[in-house]
Amino acid sequence: MSSWPSHTDYQDAIQNPHICFEDESIKTGEVGCDMLGLPKVMSGNFACVYSLRTGPDRWAIRCFVRQVLGQQGRYSRMSQHLCGLGLPCLVTFEYFLRGIKLRNEWYPIVKMQWVDGLPLNQWLEEHFDKPDVLKDMLVKWRAMVNSLRAHSLAHGDLQHGNIMITPDNEIRLVDYDGMYTPAFKGKSPELGHANFQHPRRTPDFYNENLDNFAALVIHTSFLALVDQPDLFKKFYTGDNVLFLSKDYNNVAQSQIIKALKEHKNPNVQKLASLIERLCLVDISQVPVYEDVIAALDAGTLDTVLGALPEPSAAPVAAATATADWLADAGEVTGTRPAGSRPASSYTGTRPATPSPAPGSRPATAASASRPAPAPASRPAPAAAPRPAAPRPVAPRPTAPAPRPTAPAPAPAPATEGKQIPVLVWVIVGIVGITFFLLMFLFGGK
Repeated sequence: MSSWPSHTDYQDAIQNPHICFEDESIKTGEVGCDMLGLPKVMSGNFACVYSLRTGPDRWAIRCFVRQVLGQQGRYSRMSQHLCGLGLPCLVTFEYFLRGIKLRNEWYPIVKMQWVDGLPLNQWLEEHFDKPDVLKDMLVKWRAMVNSLRAHSLAHGDLQHGNIMITPDNEIRLVDYDGMYTPAFKGKSPELGHANFQHPRRTPDFYNENLDNFAALVIHTSFLALVDQPDLFKKFYTGDNVLFLSKDYNNVAQSQIIKALKEHKNPNVQKLASLIERLCLVDISQVPVYEDVIAALDAGTLDTVLGALPEPSAAPVAAATATADWLADAGEVTGTRPAGSRPASSYTGTRPATPSPAPGSRPATAASASRPAPAPASRPAPAAAPRPAAPRPVAPRPTAPAPRPTAPAPAPAPATEGKQIPVLVWVIVGIVGITFFLLMFLFGGK
């Protein structure tokens, strides 16, 4: 393939669905457009998303702007595992290797069910000061997280942009690029949004416990806003709920942790102390989310806190090798460029990666998290391909040494330049006097 398509390339191609798509179900679709009649797009670090309506159905078409390692095998295995689970928090999707055609080449797409609603942060902008609504959402949040856990699943990037709240206040999760299922093993393809993820998360930590820290952070944020909604106005930035990545990396200086440890609700104080301690231990030591909330309800959270190991130095992340599930898929055809989350700038989803106006949103993340990190996002560097033997490189020719040159003569003293006119006038004077003497002597005769 030639260079990967840009946002502009997709913007041009998708204006003609009957030409650019191979799937018959969307060839006759109508692309959602803005007031200027151009396709309405939500751009992220790894993909751009378009709305496509075919009769009564509405789809989110996710077009990738970067080549993702092992993508076909990953989505194929994920689809097989999720099929039949019937989890209401997940949406249906299909991956097409020959998805969209432009510049006479085919590129993959993901067709996902469209989700009507608001991303979590925009929903909170409207409900942060409604305690009864927040309490109801807390119950639904706990049930949703536990439903994933019951099926040995982890979303991998729980953050405001990937959590959609429908008009009837139901939770839908979108963007499954970093999801863990039992079908996968090896290393995580991304590290998630830095404002929600454990500061010591590495690609090596990739299992069903992936969501414990982020789920606990969001739960604590909901609970804190129930009694003190003013915290939202003070700590919300548009790219978080209450916490930022700097709070996890420097808990001693974190203003939000300090505020929560002084919260009027003792349970919020305990959760803040737990999060503070968890940031100082390895991510593998983070307890299961449900175990924490159950202990909180039973009044035994201090026991959980006391069972944590002593804080240790931050681990150094090892270089990322090709994930086992990528090697098994047999599609090691490229690499995902280093990014971030970024999330990017907004600290968005970090690769191993503009918020739309309020209203309907597709079943994909609009940000992109750590980066983070860009930006980010600190988008986790994707698993790198196995290194090939280095090619011999011919030495570059060096420029010939310059020929030696004679040293430049030293400049004459400035006084010599002043003597030359005097000598000339003396000589002229002598010649003139001699001429007149000769004329006087011989002219008189």
